[in-house]
Amino acid sequence: MSTTIFMYAVCLAVLSNLLSVSAIRCHECNSHEDEDCASLVVNTPRAQRDDQFLKECNIKDGQVPFCRKTVIKFEVNDNQRIVRNCGWIPEKVQNACFTADNEGYKQVVCTCNGDGCNGASALLGARQVGYSLIATVVSLAMAAVLRN
Repeated sequence: MSTTIFMYAVCLAVLSNLLSVSAIRCHECNSHEDEDCASLVVNTPRAQRDDQFLKECNIKDGQVPFCRKTVIKFEVNDNQRIVRNCGWIPEKVQNACFTADNEGYKQVVCTCNGDGCNGASALLGARQVGYSLIATVVSLAMAAVLRN
């Protein structure tokens, strides 16, 4: 009986964490103003220095924030600029990239929903790993409850 109560408590704790709304942190910088913004690296000795651009993105006008990375390629001089920031107006497709071909420059805009996910490419951000672990714990707890 105590195992079942423990499993219910674990499920309740996990669900309350999933339902709480929290701000995310995104890199906010422009490679035109700071060259370190161009190539943020993860899992290296330099990673701590790259965290200098992480800023809180809070809910704004009822919109939940996400992270965005924009690569701007200028056709005239073949230069490139990278802008990383928070976004609030949802794109048609989340966690994906799209291209915009403008007169004189092209943009590749990528959006994502995890802490610092608009830095260097990574398979899974910390938030996605956390959600995966939580989902695993909930699944195991539900399986244990249903077996009894």
